[in-house]
Amino acid sequence: MSDSIDRVLAYQIEARHYPGALVHVECAGKLVARKAAGRLGPESDVPMHDAALFRLASLSKPVVSFAALMQVAEGRLALDAAAADYLPILRKLRMKSGAPPQRAPTVRDLLRHTSGLAYEWEIRDGELRELALKSDFAGQMPYVDADAFLAGLVARPLATEPGGEFRYGYSTDVLGLIVAAVDGVALGESLRTRIFEPLGMSETAFAVPPSEQARLATAHPADAAWQARVAGYGVRRADRPWMESGGGGLVTTLDDYVRFARLLANGARLGDRALLPAALFREMSRNQLADGIDGPLAYTGSGFGFGLGLAVRLDQGPAAMPCAAGELTWSGISGTALFVHPREQWFAICFTSNMASRMMARLEFRRALASLA
Repeated sequence: MSDSIDRVLAYQIEARHYPGALVHVECAGKLVARKAAGRLGPESDVPMHDAALFRLASLSKPVVSFAALMQVAEGRLALDAAAADYLPILRKLRMKSGAPPQRAPTVRDLLRHTSGLAYEWEIRDGELRELALKSDFAGQMPYVDADAFLAGLVARPLATEPGGEFRYGYSTDVLGLIVAAVDGVALGESLRTRIFEPLGMSETAFAVPPSEQARLATAHPADAAWQARVAGYGVRRADRPWMESGGGGLVTTLDDYVRFARLLANGARLGDRALLPAALFREMSRNQLADGIDGPLAYTGSGFGFGLGLAVRLDQGPAAMPCAAGELTWSGISGTALFVHPREQWFAICFTSNMASRMMARLEFRRALASLA
C-alpha cells in the first residue's frame, strides 16, 4: 500500500538529493505508513534510524506559534495587540521613508507573516533588499545575540506595511522572543513546560549535547546551502553568541514531532485535555489572509492561504499538491515537511536533510501520499 512512498524515497536517495529519510503517516490514531530509508549522513555507515535527530528549521514555527496561542488562551497575550506592547524596541520600526508604519505590527501579524519583518530574499524592493543583506540574520542563525538581532531588525525598514502583504520572514523569531518575555523564562524553557513535557517530547530542544551530536542527520556536501545555513542549528559553541531561534532553531526526533503533529490532528486535544480552546484552534487553522494577498505561493504553490502558524489549503482554486480543503502544511529549509488534516485526524511527516531540492521533494512526497487513501 505504501509502494508510492518507497519509490519516492528510493529515487531521492539514488539521485543524491538526501542521504536518508524518515516517514510517518497516521490516521485517527492508527499507523498508515512508517519508513526509514538510506543513511544518517553521506559519509555514514549508520542506517537511518528512529533515534536520528533532525534540524526542524521552519517546522519550529508551528511549535512556537502554538505556544503563543496558549498564552492568548490564558489572557496573557492578545492577538490584535501591538507586538511592541511586549517588546518595546519594536516601537522604533519604520518604513523606507523614515515614517512609522500606518499601524504597528500586531501579534496576529507575526503569526500570519504580515508584519513586514521579511527574510532578505522576500524583500521585493531592490534597495531595501541590498540594505537587509548587509546584516543577513538568516545566514548567521543561530549564532547571533538576541538583543543585537532585535536592534538590527528595527534598524532596517519594514519590507511592507503591516497587515497588507504576506512576506515570510523573522516574524516567528520575534514571536518567540515575545513568548519568552511573557513567560519570563528562556524560549526553550517555555516550550518545554507548555508543550514538550505534556506531550512527552523529551528529545526536542534548541541545543544538542555534544554526547548526542553523532545522532544528527546531515546533508550531502554538495548541498552547500544546507551546510552553510542549517548545520549550525543544535550545535552550541562557547566562542559565539547563541539565540534560541523560534523561526528555525529546534532539533527533534521523528517520534517527538509525531506527538506534536498528532496534537494538531486531534484539534489541539491531548486525551481529555484541550491545550487550546476549540475556537482558538479554529482560528489557528483558518485562512487569515485577505482576498488579493498572494500568501505562501512560493512555498506551497497556488491554492493555499495562511493561518496562525501554518499554511491552509483553501476550498477553491488549483493546487500543486492533492491537499483537501482545510489541510494544514508547512516545511523547513532543512528538508522537513508536515501535512495535517484535523477533520480527518490525519497527518504525515517526512524528515530528510535536503535544502537544494526540498521543494520538489516535498511536492512528490505529498503526491505519493494520495495513493494511501
